[in-house]
Amino acid sequence: METAERVAVGILAGGQSRRMGRDKALLTFDGRTALAIIAEEMRDFPETLVSAAEPGRLGSLGLPVCRDEHKGIGPIEGIRRLLETAKAEYVFVCAVDMAFISREAVRALARRICPECDCYVITRGGVPEPMCAIYSRRVLPVIERLISQGRYRPREIFRECPTLSIPLESSGLDAGILMNINTPEDYEKALQAYRARQEALTTSQGSTM
Repeated sequence: METAERVAVGILAGGQSRRMGRDKALLTFDGRTALAIIAEEMRDFPETLVSAAEPGRLGSLGLPVCRDEHKGIGPIEGIRRLLETAKAEYVFVCAVDMAFISREAVRALARRICPECDCYVITRGGVPEPMCAIYSRRVLPVIERLISQGRYRPREIFRECPTLSIPLESSGLDAGILMNINTPEDYEKALQAYRARQEALTTSQGSTM
């Protein structure tokens, strides 16, 4: 079995979007939600799941939605629920506002899967990015222990589990994969970047015809 075929994709959509002022899961890019864009990008993987505090607000993309059980503790609960729900041995986790995440990022991490590690995470400036990481289902007991201890920061997982870090700077991946949206200003920048990318793609396709 190809390594990537052992990896599900989990999209965290449970944030409260306080700084944004509206639900980030429903932000649109020329008529398509970020959630729909990510789901389409990850269509080659065997499973795509969504973690949400209130599943009913997401509409229907035909994706399984797992609901948070521990409320108000942040993304560590979403990671727990995705790992608990997925059929796959590993889950790649990203946030719903990461509209530029790519399947290449998942594959780059998946290629590094080995018996010695349980987590595989992109780092930027030496700092791990928990929303761009693959987690083994073996870390579930660790996450449950962290939650019971009130340690809710996802980076705690990497301190407790064997982790392989992949620096973004030397990965060959587009730095835009880590772009996320926290404020209306971030959204405007993301819209501009999205439209520029679509225009470049259209131009590139036209030049090959």
